[in-house]
Amino acid sequence: MPKVVDSAERRAELAAAAAQLIARAGVGAATLRDVAAEAGWTTGALTHYFADKRELLLFTFRSSLAQRHAAREARDHTRPKEALLHSLEGALPLDDDGRRHWMVTVAFCAQAAGDEELSRAQRDAYRDFRAGLAHLLQAGADGRGDDRAACLARAEQLIAVADGIAMQALFDPESWPASRQLSTLHATVGPMLAR
Repeated sequence: MPKVVDSAERRAELAAAAAQLIARAGVGAATLRDVAAEAGWTTGALTHYFADKRELLLFTFRSSLAQRHAAREARDHTRPKEALLHSLEGALPLDDDGRRHWMVTVAFCAQAAGDEELSRAQRDAYRDFRAGLAHLLQAGADGRGDDRAACLARAEQLIAVADGIAMQALFDPESWPASRQLSTLHATVGPMLAR
């Protein structure tokens, strides 16, 4: 009897291999052949699941986002302000998983330039993050009456802070260990949340 293949599981394995390669050596290293080798497969087997590198990269980006969302949802059983801080902390490259996610994101951004579908995927990811933060801001507004537009604007500011810290930490990890990332985030975001 032939072995039953779970194609979702196979695609996830290949995306994980691509993410590892991208984090280790950049997007140029994520050729179909090298991703297949990283996963212990042949290139022919990989092309059964992904038509080309672009499709693999898009799936890898979306898989990385899904993993971050799952981690965020697992810890968001707190009050809105705490959940918001946890979401921002989760956006930082504090550990190997966070660093790998950021390397995939940066590689994806480079590939998205001039590609409408990839650009839309990146835009939508940021819009989802912004909407989630705005929801938490509204939920934790303590009766201040912040409207949706004001909360979206504050969410954009918070994302800009987290992204700025993340980019510095990504490319200068010795100067930006997890402790400094967190202390800088809290020192900057705390007053913004107190407004």
